[in-house]
Amino acid sequence: MRHTPRALLPAASQEPFPGSPVVPPAQGGAFALRNVRLQYLRAAAALSVLLYHASVIVERINGNSGFLSIFGGFWGAYGVAVFFALSGYLMGELIQRDDPARFMVNRLARIYPPMLLAVAIFWVAFFAAGFLRSIDPIGLLLAPAGSRDYFLAVEWTLVYEMSYYVILALLGFAGLRRFASWLAAGWIAVILIMLAKDGLVRDDTLPLLSELPLQAINLPFLIGFLLPDLARRGWLPPGLWLVAIPTTLAGAYLIPGDPRMTAVFPAILIVAAAVRTPKPAPETRLGKVGERLGDASYMLYLCHMPLMTLFGGFAPAFMHSLALWFGGIGASIAFSLALAPADLGMHRWFKARIAAAPASRLRALALGFIAIFIGVAAYAEIDERGKRAAYAQAVEVVTSGKPVVSPTIRAEIDSVDRLPDGTLVVRGYAVDLDRPKLASHAAILRNGSVVVMERSRRMRADKAQAWSRPDLAGVRFGFVLMLPKNAACAAGAFELRVALEDGRLVVPTLAPAVSLCQ
Repeated sequence: MRHTPRALLPAASQEPFPGSPVVPPAQGGAFALRNVRLQYLRAAAALSVLLYHASVIVERINGNSGFLSIFGGFWGAYGVAVFFALSGYLMGELIQRDDPARFMVNRLARIYPPMLLAVAIFWVAFFAAGFLRSIDPIGLLLAPAGSRDYFLAVEWTLVYEMSYYVILALLGFAGLRRFASWLAAGWIAVILIMLAKDGLVRDDTLPLLSELPLQAINLPFLIGFLLPDLARRGWLPPGLWLVAIPTTLAGAYLIPGDPRMTAVFPAILIVAAAVRTPKPAPETRLGKVGERLGDASYMLYLCHMPLMTLFGGFAPAFMHSLALWFGGIGASIAFSLALAPADLGMHRWFKARIAAAPASRLRALALGFIAIFIGVAAYAEIDERGKRAAYAQAVEVVTSGKPVVSPTIRAEIDSVDRLPDGTLVVRGYAVDLDRPKLASHAAILRNGSVVVMERSRRMRADKAQAWSRPDLAGVRFGFVLMLPKNAACAAGAFELRVALEDGRLVVPTLAPAVSLCQ
């Protein structure tokens, strides 16, 4: 085995890797079936994201950045933007067609059952592989709740999707859906004004409810939402394909800047081109393959990261980078194609029952879900802001506090591993045996500045057993810090410090034969 799945997953499983955008191609329905070009775009965008993530994982495993130099961050961002623009376009149609309760319940039935199926499958797979992972219930709800432990490592995009659906349903319940396009245009204007005002691109993948509206990630969905009106007015010019494709290539390889911004315009252009020139059905064998991949794109989105994580973790050490790359991609596509009939079957089953359900029941279900969604988001807002305050306090402690020594404190760095791409994985623990439930933050510093810091999230049952303290088995006093590969030891020595919740500073010892610079 080359690396354990834990080594390939991010420390908090919040997003696959830094800057790794993925958005769910979960918008099925009548409008998609009338225009097969939208299915082609789903397939192409899903493959774009897959190629990017496969390249990231190969670099993480083998240190080979060659694939990432070709399929870099732009392609992931482009996949995000295309999927959001597609979603916006289809929601712009559906919100005018369906009553708000039916709209909301249909969205619930489309998003959650396949996601829960994927979580169940990979929980069993990780368990069978000897890597038991917990499931965050708030993360499963997909409400904007800040930093969460998303099981599939990609659900953050669904948080945005579900937030859009809730907003649109609320507009419908309030009798304002005829103004939805004007509100979308106003929302776009606010984001652009804030961007012009301070020059800050807000692209937080894990926002709180109050932070979500100003994120630049919203732009593709909002502009896509306006496409139905633009198309009906005849304002989409011919020949958009001739502009969209070269603009995409220029964004990928020629235009510098934040990929999440440079990908927006090309993605909007290519979705607009598909809307401007609809095609009712595939006419070639290749077209049928594209349609089938479009049908499987939601399962590909949900399953590709955990599947490639397992594939990479258990690939033999002698496997070549090219075989890893193609193997991860091929396994992901094959697995998603195998699960696509189950996904589409669930969708048809739920759709038929929703169509036959009484309006009063749908209304109660929709409003009940919206209340829970907003309530959990509000709770998470308060909780997360408390955590951020604790984080700020911890920064103050680790940078200016004085270390304490106590016979009841146990703190050690017991493992340091360097991944092939140069990332340093530092594991350890810190706990006051008299007050074991004190929260803590572990930080690596250089020249008095924090390089990386994380809240202690790991349980250390091995230490609880060694100390004959079974009460500690369920306490989270272990930490894992991922030191970026560009943080070279030659630039200065690293220090590891731990801030306890009560303001004390602890300096862990190094286990024998362990060094922060290898």
